[in-house]
Amino acid sequence: MPMRSWEDELQELTAEFLAGGPARVSALQAATDRLAALPHDLPALAELRRLFHSLAGAGATYGVERLSTLAREGEALCLEVAEGETRPPQAIDEWRRLVREIAAAFVEAASRTGGAPAPGFATPGGPVTALVSPADGRKAHGSRPFFDIVVVDPDETVGRRVARLMAHDGVRIRNAASAAEARRAFDEAIPDGVLVDLQLPDGPGYGVIEDLRSRPGGDEPAVVIVSLTGDFLDQAEAIHAGADACFDTPVDWDEVAHKLSHLLERSVADVPRVLIVEDDPANAVYARTILEAVGYEVRVCDRPRHFNETLATFRPDLILMDIVLPEFNGFDLTRFVRQDNQYATLPIIFLTSETEVQARIQTVKAGGDDFLLKPVNPSLLIANVAARLERARFLKTLLNRDGLTRLLTHTSFMEQAQALMAQKRRHDTGPASLVMLDIDHFKTVNDTYGHQAGDRVLQTLSTTLRRHLRRSDVLGRYGGEEFGILLDTLSENEAARLMLRLLDEFGRTDHRAPDGTTFRATFSAGVAELLPSYTDLERWIQAADAALYGAKRTGRNRVLTSQDWVCSLRPATPA
Repeated sequence: MPMRSWEDELQELTAEFLAGGPARVSALQAATDRLAALPHDLPALAELRRLFHSLAGAGATYGVERLSTLAREGEALCLEVAEGETRPPQAIDEWRRLVREIAAAFVEAASRTGGAPAPGFATPGGPVTALVSPADGRKAHGSRPFFDIVVVDPDETVGRRVARLMAHDGVRIRNAASAAEARRAFDEAIPDGVLVDLQLPDGPGYGVIEDLRSRPGGDEPAVVIVSLTGDFLDQAEAIHAGADACFDTPVDWDEVAHKLSHLLERSVADVPRVLIVEDDPANAVYARTILEAVGYEVRVCDRPRHFNETLATFRPDLILMDIVLPEFNGFDLTRFVRQDNQYATLPIIFLTSETEVQARIQTVKAGGDDFLLKPVNPSLLIANVAARLERARFLKTLLNRDGLTRLLTHTSFMEQAQALMAQKRRHDTGPASLVMLDIDHFKTVNDTYGHQAGDRVLQTLSTTLRRHLRRSDVLGRYGGEEFGILLDTLSENEAARLMLRLLDEFGRTDHRAPDGTTFRATFSAGVAELLPSYTDLERWIQAADAALYGAKRTGRNRVLTSQDWVCSLRPATPA
């Protein structure tokens, strides 16, 4: 079955919007009748304003400008009444006239389109299928242990330098000395990342990027440009060609490696979740269709009273917030969100038909990040959402990730452990195990080979863990040379067997000191399965810590379960 185009989706959505005209007109008539009976009924006035506001946005979204214009007049009259500039009885006749003209506009639009968009209606930004994918990418690596990076540079030492600096990321370097060699490398396989020198023997480097981006799947790799000339025009051309980042002379290779690592992590991130807070179905489905078309997971909250529950269960990465809502307004909901520190980096974009400067000021005061007017251009909406998500992800990485190992910080790890315990209490979904792991004789490593060598041991261990554990497993740097691991669905014995395999691999890994000396390191680990008797997280951690202590006490370089250690402490049964 052929994939539906954006034009097909829009045509169907427009037909549904026009088919809902009678229901909208009926709601407007009912609200007007309530005000005619009780002119000072403030809830009825607020409801009438909300209905006009909703229709103004939807009419503009679906290209029926007559509807949008009439609805804006009705909303403006509601504001005049609310502010005492116009008496309610004087407004009743005008509202009824507007409702009649709105009904006629629906009929006219439906007859003119025959269920299709009105003639001359242009899709803002063109088909969504032609737009770029969200910035997080969708390339799944599964169990593949390495990121594949093509280094396009005539200097072969660049590839070796990148391999050394990113050794803890798990990378495989393919070198290409020219644009022609780069194209042959892309023919073999589209890489996860590309590092390109702009000055190549057979042409400028941005031609390589253009070639990559034009290939199927070529929009996904992370691309970093290095310009040894420092010419800004070259960098601008590279960005235009599709580069994610540019560096010029003098090149800070550590910063280059860090940026490339950041972009590669982005490529394997989970699908971002977007929550749309919008009570009008036509507006909600329009934004939802646009965002789902490029791969986002979207949920709609149409009633503010359900907002807190939806926020907690859906855990969105970004919120699209309307201003005029039933019961509460978008500003109140945004202030509510900002009261909780866990949502400090959560982007909130207001998507509304409000145009007054005061509304923009309130957006900033409430804690909103941006303000987009309906009808929003699909390209602008996607670009804005992608940019805000990327910025928030980067900030969360800085806050939640350890700078050396890029594992969760102690605080973030504890939050994840607490969340897993709460989930297991609500739903019995099988076992879960906690591993506490500590590098053996780490102080001796630092004293003998230097702290730089010690840092590389920590990085290598974190890479080993990330490479061989599931994405769903939670890894954290608990403190110093101690690591914590949460293994959902694994029993204590299953987790211990897994850690023994990792211990074997890590113990056979050669580490290099600054003077060229090679050495090896081991770790000890304690494993504890989550038991009903653990009334809080501290009890669970104590059980894993006790097993870790037992592993160290009995000779190190081993894995013990909490049950092993408890048994070892029991006195022998008399014969």
